[in-house]
Amino acid sequence: MTKFFRYLLPLSLLLTGIWSCVDQDFDEPPVTGLPNLQSNISIADLKKLNTIGSDDKQITDSLVIEGIVTADDESGNWYKQIVIEDETGGIVVRLNSVGLYNTYPIGRKAYVSLKGLWLGDYNDLPQINGAPDSAIAELLIPSHVFAGARDQQITPTPVAISGFKPELVGSLIQLDDVQFVAEDTARTYADAVNRLTENRTVEDCFGNRAIIRTSGYADFANKGVPNGSGTVLAILSIYQGTYQLILRDEADVQLNGARCEGGTGGELMTIADLRALYTGTNTVGPDNKKIRGVVISDKDNGNTTGKNLVLQDASGGIVVRFASNHSFALGEEIDVAVSGQEISEFNGLLQVNNVGLDMAASRGAGTLPSPRVATASEVLSNLEAWESTLVRINDATITGSSTYSGTTKVNDASGSIDLFTSISSSFATSPVPGGTVSVTAIVSQFNSPQIIIRNLSDVSGGGSVDPDLISLSNVRGLFQGTTTSVPAGKKIRGIVISDKDSGNITERNLVIQDADGGIVIRFTAAHNFAMGEELEINISGQELSEYNGLLQVNNVPNSNAVSFGPGTMPTPRSATIQEVVDNLEAWESTLVKISDVTFPNGGTYNGSQSAQDASGSIIMFTRTQATFASQNLPTGAVTITAMVSQFNDPQINIRNLNDIGQ
Repeated sequence: MTKFFRYLLPLSLLLTGIWSCVDQDFDEPPVTGLPNLQSNISIADLKKLNTIGSDDKQITDSLVIEGIVTADDESGNWYKQIVIEDETGGIVVRLNSVGLYNTYPIGRKAYVSLKGLWLGDYNDLPQINGAPDSAIAELLIPSHVFAGARDQQITPTPVAISGFKPELVGSLIQLDDVQFVAEDTARTYADAVNRLTENRTVEDCFGNRAIIRTSGYADFANKGVPNGSGTVLAILSIYQGTYQLILRDEADVQLNGARCEGGTGGELMTIADLRALYTGTNTVGPDNKKIRGVVISDKDNGNTTGKNLVLQDASGGIVVRFASNHSFALGEEIDVAVSGQEISEFNGLLQVNNVGLDMAASRGAGTLPSPRVATASEVLSNLEAWESTLVRINDATITGSSTYSGTTKVNDASGSIDLFTSISSSFATSPVPGGTVSVTAIVSQFNSPQIIIRNLSDVSGGGSVDPDLISLSNVRGLFQGTTTSVPAGKKIRGIVISDKDSGNITERNLVIQDADGGIVIRFTAAHNFAMGEELEINISGQELSEYNGLLQVNNVPNSNAVSFGPGTMPTPRSATIQEVVDNLEAWESTLVKISDVTFPNGGTYNGSQSAQDASGSIIMFTRTQATFASQNLPTGAVTITAMVSQFNDPQINIRNLNDIGQ
């Protein structure tokens, strides 16, 4: 597709009006005669010859269009192009020349001989070009674009913002009873200092909105946006499916009347009726409509992003996503204008999207709806119907973590459902209560079903439970081949057998061993527990999973671990390499001592090195970050103390060079 109309680009590549500082008011030569041309195709029919999004097409027939110039480059908001319009529509004509308004001013009849020119579009905007990706060359303009009679009457097409449609693109339109949104009235049309093209937004009294895009080179770019309401004339443009309005000059904006009383005008509709409009693809709210409900989300506790709230009425609920952070509190009754607003899904969750703050108005404190009492299974079965409404699940337990942060599980006799808590919430690190609880939450989804509590008051019952001590052998027995969760009320106690100081283990990991076995603990952050330290770790609800075959308790909050100071290091199990391999799963993450080990390949400790004894061989792995990685391996037979490990295949890891003995 031809790439022009640069002021439409998000990167503001427009050069509109770059010549506006030069006096382009040339003396016009006398008109000796008008062109003897007659159109043989309408602009609407011409545009039908192009398929939006396809390559430019050269016109080989002797076609002529005739229209009136409705936009020129005099103000600097258009550059090297004019717009002509007939009774069927309008189209952009690209001309590689400046000062076009001298020959083709607004209101002058123009004829375009199309043979040899190219028809295409730029990001959905139809246009006439001299060649693919090129305007009509300056020397060729007189051969293709002919000026006719001046001062022709131009009648803009009256249209509502909600009435924009592809057939009107390229036409001069008139919007009545519109105003710039409140936040834009303190701004200028564009950035005249840095010559940057910028967007401003106009709205009607029903909340429908449209973009006005203005070049930083326009001679009115530095003018303040008016604060009243009234009429706007503009060429209707489009960029990648989004309609835009392009002014010809400042006089196109006549906003001198009183502003609309507010963006929340319109007739009430139920939230259920609004939700029913969504059928799987983005749509917009109907004209002159608003919804009213009570805010059931809690901005103050941070478990909903600052731009979002959840609104519920007697018929249902929906997420309202504002253009910026809002101040509506839990329990507040509000009206939200939905006319022309995008209705769309975000990862499966239906929302009214990108709503201006002025489109919502508070009606004061409302009455919070009573939560629907349901089982976890019933919530899952009625997900779409109950989405963004309150439910209460009784006789439940919460598992999956010792704190709320992230995804835990709410379980009852019927099944379970995810409970999601943002790490930004005020209660993310609060401990999950043990025992039986009642959970009040908002039904939601993020590609899969979930519920969301607003604050800690949404969970009642239960209590803090002193976890039961469980052996590491029993912890390992909980893993049945797939990721699982440790049951609630469980803790472990053992000795740290890994050495964080030597760097041969990642800073978030440690290996702990008790009398029955060992396991890797992976914390949520770097820890400072030393080799030989005795720890007690609450693993209630924590993830139990394998990483390349190595079993670990994953993402344990550092605060779950309590140190009891130096402990007694377990005695390494004496074994041959073959015995280690044969007992890999049972001995994993415990200490072994292997005698008469040699390293046939030599070199340094760094990386994977083959270690051998009379029974067989095994990989000894050393991280590049280890303090001894660059040291040379011993040349003779040695005794090795190491931790049994695996990375898809069996391996051993020494902690430091003290693990190598003669």
